[in-house]
Amino acid sequence: MRYLYYLFLLLIIVLSCTTESSKIDYNNEKIPASIAKNFKMTYTDSMLTKSFVSGKIHYDFTNDILNYSEFFDDVEFVIYDKNKTSTIRAQYAIVFNSFKFMEFNTNVKVTTTDGEQLVTDKLYYDTENEWLFTENDFEYIDKSNKIIANRLDSNRDFTDLTTGNLTGSINIIE
Repeated sequence: MRYLYYLFLLLIIVLSCTTESSKIDYNNEKIPASIAKNFKMTYTDSMLTKSFVSGKIHYDFTNDILNYSEFFDDVEFVIYDKNKTSTIRAQYAIVFNSFKFMEFNTNVKVTTTDGEQLVTDKLYYDTENEWLFTENDFEYIDKSNKIIANRLDSNRDFTDLTTGNLTGSINIIE
């Protein structure tokens, strides 16, 4: 009879155990590795400053499988080169570190030390190939051209530029 009591007690213990995961679900919210406010970051390579980024809010999701960072409110991204410096300003930016790819949104303005200016609402930048593109309307102005179109494919120097439906003035050198 005693064995029956222990067997019954063991059966209750085994049946009361649950195999459900104890993992906490945060409603699929991603939690950043860090958050910075009023930040300034400088990127260097071989002791040379390559770029500079600043803004009001930065979320670092390098802990995520996509390995990305988000920038909010008055983002400024400066690219330094031997011949020219380019500055990209926007309200929002996201950088996909693994893909070496950036997206800028809302009031995007690119200016260069050569006097070039590009204005659009959305701009993508392939950092590895130094290539800019958008499917949105844009306006590009340099010393002799004013291009208004609805699609842009260009290198960072704007020397190899392709557009969609075009309006504005372009000077063609023959």
